[in-house]
Amino acid sequence: MQLRAPTEREVRELGEQLHLDLTDAEVTAFRERIADGLSAYQTVREHAGSPRPSPDREVTGGRRVAYEDPYNAWVTRCEVQTAETGPLAGWDIAVKDNVAVAGVEMTCGSQVLEGYVPASDATVVTRLLAAGGRVVGKTNMDDMAFTGNGHSSAFGPTLNPHDPEYLSGGSSGGSAIAVAEGEADLGVGADQGGSIRVPAAWCGVVGHKPTHGLVPYTGIAGIENTIDHVGPLTRDVETTGRALSVMAGKDPRDPRQPDEVPVSQYTRLDGEADGLTVGVLEEGFTRPEAEAPVNERVREGLDALEAAGATVEPVSLPLHDDAADIYTVALAEGTVAAFRGEGVGHNWQGWYNTDWVETFGKFRRAQGGDFPPSYKYNLLLGAYTADQYHSAYYARAMNLRTELTAAYDDLLAEVDVLAMPTTPQLPNKYVPDQDIHAFLDDAWGCLANTCPFNATGHPALSVPVEPGDGLPVGVMFVGEHFADRRVLEAGKALEGMR
Repeated sequence: MQLRAPTEREVRELGEQLHLDLTDAEVTAFRERIADGLSAYQTVREHAGSPRPSPDREVTGGRRVAYEDPYNAWVTRCEVQTAETGPLAGWDIAVKDNVAVAGVEMTCGSQVLEGYVPASDATVVTRLLAAGGRVVGKTNMDDMAFTGNGHSSAFGPTLNPHDPEYLSGGSSGGSAIAVAEGEADLGVGADQGGSIRVPAAWCGVVGHKPTHGLVPYTGIAGIENTIDHVGPLTRDVETTGRALSVMAGKDPRDPRQPDEVPVSQYTRLDGEADGLTVGVLEEGFTRPEAEAPVNERVREGLDALEAAGATVEPVSLPLHDDAADIYTVALAEGTVAAFRGEGVGHNWQGWYNTDWVETFGKFRRAQGGDFPPSYKYNLLLGAYTADQYHSAYYARAMNLRTELTAAYDDLLAEVDVLAMPTTPQLPNKYVPDQDIHAFLDDAWGCLANTCPFNATGHPALSVPVEPGDGLPVGVMFVGEHFADRRVLEAGKALEGMR
């Protein structure tokens, strides 16, 4: 099939979108030139290329959940196993539904993407299966990963396993619930602003956002390449380390990673408090969203760590108060760029999932009205500011990201880890049928402490402490880039205080 040449009307409309002020003569001329230029695209179309091989294996199930699922943890149940031996032999693994498992539908929690079935695995799935793990299903998530509290999935909100009147946190809520309920040994989560750590904190499990680039993101639907992370949710820190040991490492197809990925040993953790230095970031406790029961439980946990021999001292970084705004400004235009790049973006040298690009491109044009308010808002905000202010504020925010990274690095040069509440809030109550304003007001307050470290790429771990008002609370430890083991050691030490 030949590619269709544009009409003069289409060229004129494109020119208006790009502010090119085309004359009638130019419209006619460029229409002809574009028609000729499509021959190059036809050449590319006729090449099959080198797609990732589809795994030759049997997939059992691959069906929508039909049995009782009181917390809406699952979208699809299946059984996929390729090896019976390995470091994860016997593990049941729950995979967030924006992470590709070949032959199993991937919805991203959105009715817009219903029906998309990837032909190949995400790299992390391949690694987990090769290590003996068994994928037992795809877990529910916030629609397009664009809410932090668990409210927005097209398949129903992810509800808190400690009290279903509350939300699980998002966007990896289903994976956290599966682990908390004992339905999986490992939940695979993706984190663009707190989407592993917030549900870990609200569901009372452990969640680790690795250093940006430590674990390859290949084959996972993301939001923006510079903030996309994938990592484990488990019931304890040692299990997190075992999972990370399998997931981490270089993938030549992922340009988010450095040329050399410094993988460490993440198991057999000492968990000794003695000798550990913890900088308690005071601004992490004074966010407008902060709730007293959270701050109290976090400080009690850190006091116990100090009593066990750790050096725990307050540190301050006023720029942390502005970090969420810096992240927001950079995210909005970055999201628009990825959206216009059909869910992948442009200008990076790595593997492009052509099936995903084509599917996302078609589906968003056909059903864009079905995206959640949070996604629509960010797209409109980013498009408006890019056009009205010529991306000047995006550029400033990206420069401020560099300054923010350096500021955290300066603090981390003096301590082993930074500590603060994972999220300033207790779990949000589930309120159905919110209007747009109420929906957006609840969507991101829980991310105030987590999203800065998506912007900077530092590793961050959420570990449970004692509940507040009967609901789970998490402490977040942050470390230097690729010091993921040190962060896990701090988490193991705190875990021993419970």
